Amino acid sequence: MKENLLERDWLYSLRIRKGVGRRTLQRLFDMYGCFSVIGQLDREELCRELQLSPAIGAALRSQLVPEQIEREKQRRLVAGQRFICILDPEFPESLREIPDPPMLLFYEGELSLLQKPLVAVVGARKPTSYGRSACQFLTEQLSNLGVGIVSGLALGIDAIAHQTAIRTGGATIAVLGCGLDIVYPRSNAGLFAQIKEKGLIVSEHPYGTSPLPGLFPERNRIISGLSLGTLVVEAAEKSGSLITADCALEQGRDVFAVPGPIFSEMSVGPHNLIKQGAKLVTNAADLAEEWIGRLATGVHIPLREKPKVNDEEQEILSLLSHEPLHFNQLSGLVKTESTRMLNKHLLMLETKGLIRSLPGGFYVKN
Repeated sequence: MKENLLERDWLYSLRIRKGVGRRTLQRLFDMYGCFSVIGQLDREELCRELQLSPAIGAALRSQLVPEQIEREKQRRLVAGQRFICILDPEFPESLREIPDPPMLLFYEGELSLLQKPLVAVVGARKPTSYGRSACQFLTEQLSNLGVGIVSGLALGIDAIAHQTAIRTGGATIAVLGCGLDIVYPRSNAGLFAQIKEKGLIVSEHPYGTSPLPGLFPERNRIISGLSLGTLVVEAAEKSGSLITADCALEQGRDVFAVPGPIFSEMSVGPHNLIKQGAKLVTNAADLAEEWIGRLATGVHIPLREKPKVNDEEQEILSLLSHEPLHFNQLSGLVKTESTRMLNKHLLMLETKGLIRSLPGGFYVKN
């Protein structure tokens, strides 16, 4: 056996093989406390001990030899693929504690973010204007408290949470349900690049793994497992976001929910969680008070300075809320002398990040 092979090299070679999933790796680790033992087991032992099919057992027996492990290690190093595994001292303790931990995480970005206090923020793929505003409001507050944001890089609330954390100079971690070389959904390619540059992207799946539907519920346990708690912003009654909340409960983590309008179907999921004991959240302090002593102490992160507004802009802000208001309605309420000036003030407010324009001539407060 080559002396430069480490247990993590054997783990990597096992993980990239078809037919070897995380449960097989967990079984091997529980039984032997290492992975290199795979090179000492014959085909019958592999099949019996690891509950593998004869075909997979035969393939492993023929392929997993030191020379092949070394070749795969070198290919990985040349390709710049990095991973952290359960054998590494820097592997997050929060993940070691969950019932079904990943054996390894491939990553790109700033690995030290795994050591920060983290909160999972999840929700609807198609949030309402209220949901978007609530997500931005809470994520910005959490970022200003020094809490990192974990989510799944999906459309909707996931993307908004990542974007807000980046915009406010905070930390964000994206957990993928595919290989790190695959951007899914494609429309999030720009955000993917931003997180890789300024945050951290992780996946338990090898490079080249396609975004199959069954992989996303599995990745949710990592989103919640990395986090002190999971915050659900908006979710329909059978939303996939609720799977993350279920994972958090199974892991003994806190679950939080944002209340919403009682007539909105996007409020059904959070309201059901609240009925079942999740904590109702209206600001970041509602979350932070649960973790006194676990959040970093002695570090003050000031709130972002609010942009200055003139009297006309302040009047418009006072009329807008998180519910859409049409331009024609707004023009009938303000004292602005002309439509041209109203357009100018709205543009300035949007540039300052205080309001947002919606299709059809509607406006909402951020």
